[in-house]
Amino acid sequence: MWLTQRLVIDRVRVTRFDQIIETAKREGVRAGWSNLCIEIWFDAYFGKMHSYVDSVVCCREFANTFEKKTGQEYRKSSGQIYALLNQYGEETVAIQLAESRLSQYLKNGRDKPSQMCPCTTVHKLVREIRKKTGDKDI
Repeated sequence: MWLTQRLVIDRVRVTRFDQIIETAKREGVRAGWSNLCIEIWFDAYFGKMHSYVDSVVCCREFANTFEKKTGQEYRKSSGQIYALLNQYGEETVAIQLAESRLSQYLKNGRDKPSQMCPCTTVHKLVREIRKKTGDKDI
């Protein structure tokens, strides 16, 4: 259903991360999450999903990668991030990497989002949106 509610959340300073995601599921809200931060998902566009000790390091390192790849400074609030990630990175690669990482955690018995780092499910929302907008190339 196109009008299904969606939530995107990352773990940074969220104390009840697993509970929020479970509550969303029970309420019929599709939750896309990133552990440690959204930059884990962004990093996947450039073919990697690094492990970082905290979100500050994650954001700083992604900003360095982003600038090297795009020639532009990374600003988290920029409305151009998605376009630049697609222009200089590969969304299909990002989706495959995210699926592989998630699958590996589940295979190893880690089923709580807080136990999966680095990991993301934002790719599921992106895939759903692309399908519903007619981009079946995923």
